[in-house]
Amino acid sequence: MISNINNYILIFLNKSNLNAKRILTLYIDALLLIPLCFGSFLFFVLTIMKQNMPVILAKFPIISIEIIIAITDFLLGYYLWLKKDELIANPKNYHFFMLCQAVSQLMVGNILCLILAIFGLLRISSFKEKYQAENKLIKNISVICLIAFSLCFVLFICLDIKNSRY
Repeated sequence: MISNINNYILIFLNKSNLNAKRILTLYIDALLLIPLCFGSFLFFVLTIMKQNMPVILAKFPIISIEIIIAITDFLLGYYLWLKKDELIANPKNYHFFMLCQAVSQLMVGNILCLILAIFGLLRISSFKEKYQAENKLIKNISVICLIAFSLCFVLFICLDIKNSRY
């Protein structure tokens, strides 16, 4: 069953002509555009409700967590935009990064980035065999983002428990 799904995904990736570099570019675009769209939507809601940010954050604390996620995604997307070639240069770094991102994006519910990270994991075989030395900074940033998203996941659970009591 899982191998059939994997085969369908690989056929889709082949027909779409998506290799690891293109998937990473799409991932970076998603990391940059999703937070900007969220910020625009938040500004639109604030304008329609004629409220300021502290009032909305007091009424809906989950928005604070979503803002943290959006800022983290945007900063990660910007960093990746600057260092994309270093990440592509080493399959081990790329695999570790995509695995961390798949887990962290699953925790915070960012389905588009989760799907792109899974596609990236499936396309690791498209790397050339020669690669540069591992980049510890990319691994550290991956772990920091994973920890930040884990914290946001815990905050989501705490808010859910708090709301279920009332």
